Amino acid sequence: MDLRDLVTVFVTTVGYPTFGTCLEHLRAQDSHFTLRIIDRVAPMSAAFQRMLDECATPYYVQVDEDMLLYPHAVTTLYQRLAAMESRTVQYVAALYDVHLQRIIYGLKIFRHAVVRRYPLRDVNGCEWDQIRRLRADGYVDVRVPLEGATRHSEHTLGLHGTYWTPEAVYLRYFVLELTRRMGNRTHEWLRTTAPVFLERFLETGSEVDFHALMGVLAGSLADRTTMGHEKDYRTYDRTPGLRGLRQFINEVRHGWCEGPRLEPGEYDIDILRDGV
Repeated sequence: MDLRDLVTVFVTTVGYPTFGTCLEHLRAQDSHFTLRIIDRVAPMSAAFQRMLDECATPYYVQVDEDMLLYPHAVTTLYQRLAAMESRTVQYVAALYDVHLQRIIYGLKIFRHAVVRRYPLRDVNGCEWDQIRRLRADGYVDVRVPLEGATRHSEHTLGLHGTYWTPEAVYLRYFVLELTRRMGNRTHEWLRTTAPVFLERFLETGSEVDFHALMGVLAGSLADRTTMGHEKDYRTYDRTPGLRGLRQFINEVRHGWCEGPRLEPGEYDIDILRDGV
């Protein structure tokens, strides 16, 4: 199908290693469309706003650089939203997350003429903030059912989480858990994820799995006001807890380098002594 006058696919990138593979999967689509790259625009709300400002087609698709789409994905997104009534302004399809080994939401197509009237604001959860305003005015967003879905279900249009750096996976689960605690019901599956990551780490010793576990735990303990604004790749190094985690891992790898060596059963202070 020739969708170049109908659909723009926007890909957001901050230079993550999967960017090239993401583009390869887009080039392999069974339709032609307009492709635009949003390169290193921050915060995330500003990157999404760029799509509203630059889109010149009736529909646009939002793709992250860690999404690898199946060949029929763009065509399917267009056909499904175009067939719905005009008050339906967003359609959300599913992706198979390889790291989680489960189906998640992620791939979205929008009706541009409507959503462009609802600019993105620099708040935590800027997309949900926009959806709440759209719903308040009578518009509808459709999400495919996840229950029972598999990697090859009709609503699953690609892969996610095929590659993680330790820092990126920590940030992902920190933000997801924090968002769940703030009321996002689509992330309720996170309630049972920490034990899964722990068992996986104990089995594999994977640094990525350890960072994923620590991300969930950090998000479960953090003040919910920690992330008042939307994600910004320029500040990822300042994600709460990440610096301490790096120091801990470094010390475990290289051993304690300060203080006298203690024999088994000895302590550097007497924890039973009065007044200590």
